[in-house]
Amino acid sequence: MNLPERGPGFVRARPGEATRAGTRQLVSALSRAAAYVEARHPGGSPLRIGDLSSPDGGRHPRHGSHRAGRDADVIFYATDAAGTPTRGRGWLAYDRFGAAREVDEGGRRGRVFFFDDARNWALVRSLLLDEEARVQWIFVSNGLKARLLRFAVAHEPERAAVTRAREVLHQPSRGNPHADHFHVRVACGLREQRLGCRDWGPDWPWLRHGASNDAADPARAWTDEALVEALMADAPAPNRAHTE
Repeated sequence: MNLPERGPGFVRARPGEATRAGTRQLVSALSRAAAYVEARHPGGSPLRIGDLSSPDGGRHPRHGSHRAGRDADVIFYATDAAGTPTRGRGWLAYDRFGAAREVDEGGRRGRVFFFDDARNWALVRSLLLDEEARVQWIFVSNGLKARLLRFAVAHEPERAAVTRAREVLHQPSRGNPHADHFHVRVACGLREQRLGCRDWGPDWPWLRHGASNDAADPARAWTDEALVEALMADAPAPNRAHTE
């Protein structure tokens, strides 16, 4: 399934290129998430979605992954210094304070952009709570993950979203730290599993087919105090090596 050139709340970052093929599960999830953010935060610049996969799959010229229609790059929502939503420049790395500055080819410093905590969190929570999306990973740098979790702890009423974000948001152990974009990966769908698709990495309990929300999500049994303590802890996470 091809991602359209534009839709409610989103545009393609590389219009006209062929690398816009994804599973129906991924393309639909991105479309729903972009529309959700636009509805929650109207008036801002649309989400800019980068590479998915080539129409026939296989190796991607810019990525080690993006081979099977289950990966997508998404440029961060940004604001200006006054906090007004603005069209962020693509592939611009943000530091842990949420700031990124343009630098031209001659080394001259340009505009400063700021990570839009509210809209970026709305995107993440929409993807994570979308049961049809089955999002397995959202790769992002540790500094930006910390910003998102702090915002979520302060503003998010749905504890399951925060618990899932703590696990699914992840800086890869090798390669690109993803300080300049989200990399969204969805797990195999039930139909794909029947055709031989197999996931690597963690088997999140809320992604297991047939699992109820109460049984699948540990957040349901946590107190607010225990949840915040766990979120701010630097707990080890096994089997998370990845190279984009």
